[in-house]
Amino acid sequence: MPEPAAVEAVANRLRLLADPTRLTILCALAQGETNPTCLAELAGVGLAAVSQHLSKLRLAGICRPRRAGQQVWYELVDAGVRDLVRQLLDPAGTVADSAAVAAAAAGEETRS
Repeated sequence: MPEPAAVEAVANRLRLLADPTRLTILCALAQGETNPTCLAELAGVGLAAVSQHLSKLRLAGICRPRRAGQQVWYELVDAGVRDLVRQLLDPAGTVADSAAVAAAAAGEETRS
């Protein structure tokens, strides 16, 4: 059995990823680097809301910003989250089984 602290860490990460807007943002970032304006359009929310979500993801080490002049671009840097998003939202409609999802989330926590 995993330690209670490890279980809590995985639960916290899954709560962070469970928000529909953040999940939409992560789906877009899994496809490549993009800017907050584009993310706001894709998620159907305002730029301020996207900025708050990106801040949470950045603080968790899931994404990172890059400045290009006055423009800011975000990229998904957490390979475990990228794989998890791809498994959960596979375009072919195949949903990964819950054991594989849990293993991917637990594996990412041990690497962090």
